[in-house]
Amino acid sequence: MKLTRKELYDLVWNEPMTTVSKRFGISDNGLRKHCKSMNIPTPPMGYWAKFQNHKQVEKIPLPGDYNGNKQNVNLHEVDPNEIIVDLDPPVNKQRELEKRLAIESPDSYIVPEVLYAKEALIFDTKEKLRLENEPNASNIYLRNNPYKSQIKETLDIHVSIESTDRALSIFSTVIKVLRNRGHNIKINKEKTYAVVNGEEFRINITERKKQSRNSDNPHNNYNNVFCGELHFNVFYFYNYWEKNTCYKDTSFTKLEDKIATIIAFCEIKSEEIKENRIEEEKRRIKLEEEKRIREEFEAKRRAELKELEARRKAEVKEFQLLFTMAERLQKANILRNYIFTYEEYLQKNDINDEEILAKIEWAKEKADWLDPFISKADEYLDHYDKDEIILSDHSERYSRSNQNNSERHSRSNQNNSEQFGGYNFWARPWWKNK
Repeated sequence: MKLTRKELYDLVWNEPMTTVSKRFGISDNGLRKHCKSMNIPTPPMGYWAKFQNHKQVEKIPLPGDYNGNKQNVNLHEVDPNEIIVDLDPPVNKQRELEKRLAIESPDSYIVPEVLYAKEALIFDTKEKLRLENEPNASNIYLRNNPYKSQIKETLDIHVSIESTDRALSIFSTVIKVLRNRGHNIKINKEKTYAVVNGEEFRINITERKKQSRNSDNPHNNYNNVFCGELHFNVFYFYNYWEKNTCYKDTSFTKLEDKIATIIAFCEIKSEEIKENRIEEEKRRIKLEEEKRIREEFEAKRRAELKELEARRKAEVKEFQLLFTMAERLQKANILRNYIFTYEEYLQKNDINDEEILAKIEWAKEKADWLDPFISKADEYLDHYDKDEIILSDHSERYSRSNQNNSERHSRSNQNNSEQFGGYNFWARPWWKNK
């Protein structure tokens, strides 16, 4: 695909360089070289992070005074599933930013040899360190100094009195560069924070201690003395963990030469932290959405199981009612068969009087009361449950059937008399109570 200078400019300002480079199967460094050779400006560091957070960004216009020979570039759009091997070394963003900072304003990163404590924060810190390191009793100036009661916020510095001015000069230069680049500095609970692109970095300057030559005990660290080696510590949170990066004096370099490195590190790391927070937020939203879908699925499944269980219970209940009605009808027919047989017996033996006719009518009414298709009302039996009456009587008969056969046969007459209270019309139709 042949792209003109204007088309390539529109591509790199509409999407991040990494996205465009992947589309054409080259590295972002290679794409940046194409843009540089055609005098095409590229988005600065942090442009897309600010754009995603709806912050104001500045789009650099395409220069019109380009007279180069290269007017277009041939780029091959590759398959996104194709594996691309990047042979170009990865770009060290911090090194690139350090070089750019050194070119833009090299004088801003030079630490003065003499401290000029014009800022209240630097002046207060110097007075506080002086008060801490010199006893008031041996210094008339400190004892009568009216300013010591007016010290407010101070920087987080832990150095010897000999290294105080040097540490404050370094801190003053760092603060000046941060503010010139649109960042800020703040003090909270005696801790110093550099606010870079909205991210907070806790910073301090300490001085390394070493064992005193006059110490009798080599394992006693309380006699250690300051050695003049300064450390600039940067603390930040990344993935919920506090991490620390230290810049210090070495045998070949001084801390004063690393101001641009410190500023570049904070700016690059702030963008990484911001991007990581955006990714974490996306992952959190995705997990919450998956959790919501899972909970909805579980709730729907529980509702379906609950509805199924309700249907099962309703089905069982209806079947039990069907079976109960069938049992009632069967037992009502058993009563009717018994009554019919009883009438045949009475007719055969020519037994006929008003008491017998009344009993027969009474029995037919009870059968109609038990019959589910008739369910005739009964003044006395409607007070009871029909099934309980039948089951209780059945259980009594079942318990009696489990008795020993010999004992049951020998005591059958006695049991009948005990069960029915002597004479009963339905149990002994062949004799009457006299």
